[in-house]
This record gives sequence, C-alpha cells and structure tokens, in this order.
Amino acid sequence: MTKPFVLLVSVVWVGLTVGDNSHASDNRSHGKAGVSAENDDAALPTMAHLVEELYEPMEAGKPHMSYRPMADERFWEIIHSIPEEAQDPDDRITHLRSALEKLSLEDLIGFEKTFRRLLNQAYSWDLWGAAYIVHGGCSDDGFEYFRRWLVSRGREVYENSLANPDSLADLNLDPTGPEGSWEFEEIYYVTMEVFDAKGGEGDIRDYADLEAGMDGSEPSGSPFAEDESHLRQRYPKLWQRFGNSPLPAE
Repeated sequence: MTKPFVLLVSVVWVGLTVGDNSHASDNRSHGKAGVSAENDDAALPTMAHLVEELYEPMEAGKPHMSYRPMADERFWEIIHSIPEEAQDPDDRITHLRSALEKLSLEDLIGFEKTFRRLLNQAYSWDLWGAAYIVHGGCSDDGFEYFRRWLVSRGREVYENSLANPDSLADLNLDPTGPEGSWEFEEIYYVTMEVFDAKGGEGDIRDYADLEAGMDGSEPSGSPFAEDESHLRQRYPKLWQRFGNSPLPAE
C-alpha cells in the first residue's frame, strides 16, 4: 500500500519539475523575461486539482485513500464458493473464511464495500415487511441480519427477493440463523476477522458506506402496516406459508 506522504511528495516534486521546465521553455520560445511569476501562479491550481484527483475528501474517522468496490461477478463467485450442502452456519462461515484468506488486503476492502452496498440496496420497506411475516415480527437489528442472510444465499435469491419479496415463499432452504431463523448475523464479521489477522489498518467497516438507516434515513418504498389484512394482501404467498407459523426470530 503506497503511503500518502510519499505519494504526495512525489506528486509535488513532479509538478515542480514540470513547472520549471515549462517556464524555461516559455522563456526560450518567447525570448521574454519576467513571465515566470505569472506561470507559477497558474501552476498552483493544476497541482491542487492533481492532488484532489488522487485523494477523496477525508471524513472523520474514515480512511481517506480511495479503494474500489469488488466487481459484483467476483463477489458472487466468492459467496457461491460456499457449498449448497453446507447448511450449518459454522460450516458456511468456515468456507467463506477460507475463500477470503486468499485475498489481498485491497481485495478484502473491495469485498467489504460491495457487501455493504448490497445490504444497503436491500434496505426497503418491501423486504422489511417480508421479514416481518417470515419471523412474526422484525426489529431494526433483525432486518439487518435478515439482509445478511439474503446475501449469503447467493445472487439468484438476493436479486429475486429485491424484485419480488413475495418470491421468498418459494424457497426450499433450511433456516440458518439461531434456533431456525432466516437471519445470519455472524457472516458479516468474517471479513473483519480476516482483515485483522492479515494486519489490515483500522476497522474494515470504515472503508465501506455507512450502514443504511444509521443516518436516520428511511427504507425505500412504501411502509407496510402491521395489520393482518394488509400483509395478507401485500404478500399473499408469504402469508400463506408463514402467517400462522412464522420462524423464530433472533
């Protein structure tokens, strides 16, 4: 990882060198003196813009170097490396940890950024209402753990549930959360553990977007009503499967 100070010094040195050479060239080509001061002033905004392109604005408590999110295709390949037959939460975590341990620190940050983005994209009232029916109720934390479970089940389950939350009723999946719930709190901590073990700097969660809702924002879409007739109409298949026999929530 390139150190910010070394990179910044290098940029300034290159900028000053280019500036000196351009001044000399201007003086030779025009045969005039006394224009270097004006050129010096004109070069300063260029240097500032160059530095701004290399760095993101630093937020309080946030690493200020720029890291790219992992491409969706690669992210899902890692999630799909967890065998379908591995239904026990500890087994699924073991397989995920094995895949993450092969990544560089930069790739781990990219994985974390993509994971959080997918979790935040699923922060909708439609999905919260679905989780409410599945578990007979759903707290803020429970909805976060439910979305982690969605991601852990792979791309098809995740994308289908975003497009049509009622399609969750068609899943033939064993519950993986505590006491048989569709929640998976622990899976999100694996990246942090691997990052720390590899000597990563700081908390890897600080490299990603803020968790949806932490800033007081509401989920996307229209809120659901905690009313049987409303839920039955909005989620007919989910209500038929879980309305009278919900899974236990954490």
